[in-house]
Amino acid sequence: MRQYLNDNRFTVLTSQVLLDRLVARRHYYLSIQIARHLQLPEIEGESRILAHWACYKVKQTQLDKEQIAEEIADKLGYAPGVSYSEIARRAADCGRKQLAIKLIDYEPRAHQQVPLLLTLGEEKAALHKAVESGNTDLVYTVILHLRENMPLGDFQMSIMHCPLAMALYIKYCQNHNRETLRDIYNQYDDFHSQAIWFITESYQRKNTMSREALLQSAQENFKLARSDSNATLTEEQIKLLRYQRSMEDVLQESIVGKPLHDTVKVLLLRNELKLADKLRSEYKISDRRYWWLRIQCLAEKGMWNELEKFSKSKKCPIGYEPFIDECLKYNEEREAKKYLPKVRDELKVKYLVKLKMINEAVQTAMEQKDVNALTFLLAQCETTDRQLIDKINMYITSLKN
Repeated sequence: MRQYLNDNRFTVLTSQVLLDRLVARRHYYLSIQIARHLQLPEIEGESRILAHWACYKVKQTQLDKEQIAEEIADKLGYAPGVSYSEIARRAADCGRKQLAIKLIDYEPRAHQQVPLLLTLGEEKAALHKAVESGNTDLVYTVILHLRENMPLGDFQMSIMHCPLAMALYIKYCQNHNRETLRDIYNQYDDFHSQAIWFITESYQRKNTMSREALLQSAQENFKLARSDSNATLTEEQIKLLRYQRSMEDVLQESIVGKPLHDTVKVLLLRNELKLADKLRSEYKISDRRYWWLRIQCLAEKGMWNELEKFSKSKKCPIGYEPFIDECLKYNEEREAKKYLPKVRDELKVKYLVKLKMINEAVQTAMEQKDVNALTFLLAQCETTDRQLIDKINMYITSLKN
């Protein structure tokens, strides 16, 4: 005897269970009409029912894949909650690979398309979709899948015509497989990149070749790349490396691999002035740079008398402000004041403030008729020092009138 569905039964059953039972019996049209009548949200009603219909449709092997794909797309469109990738997966499970590929084209989300294409063995299409999406994580997913599942030669051929994929693979190799990175540069006769590779390796503690041998290889590749300036710089680095080795016995300190600046600083701190001057001459270290180093080293060692003598040895190419800065760095205000008379006029106020000589700074700013400097000094005053504040304001007013 037929039992009709009354309100009580419907309430107990719920609309979702009712629709699920109708869908299970393939009453798709009726299910949709009920969902519309109940005004269910699309994602719970019509869209979900159509997705079930589509999954059933892909199992009909007697129908052409083009026809099925178009029919599904026409009915489903881009309704909320519809996953073409899930429908495509159902098609693939039924052995309908070509239909699955066709359906994947309707999936708007690349992160759903790409993994399924890889599962179906459509690596080229997966790479294209990943690159097209602009999502580098997806591109990496494809690259690493290809690398694990293809011979190296075939893999490199598959990505060589895709600039983004190649660039990302090179970046990956830079961090995870440097030998492969070198092979890539070698394959493309990229001598400049090979040179950079050798230089980078020369500073890796784990390298099996000596640093000098690696730098020599870098120099040779720079020459092949016709990068003469870089080849010359690398040659100078090799010379410095040899020089550092020869100095280690004298200094009883490891300096191999240190930059030129640090090497000269070590020599100056050890008071090896002749050796430092030799490096200065050989590597054409500028006077400005050398003076900076001498000032820093003398201050670091607390050799204040020597610092004063050095300041008088010849005209300083960097001015006398660095002498004050280095003295103050070690809280030597008395020493710093010795160089105040030689400070350039345009910096005099600034350094008087550094030396906490506010009154002198105000007087200097007034003599220079510098309103901006006076305004700056006004901001440096303590709020309790009304006399000085009034004095500065008076100067500012007189200069503006």
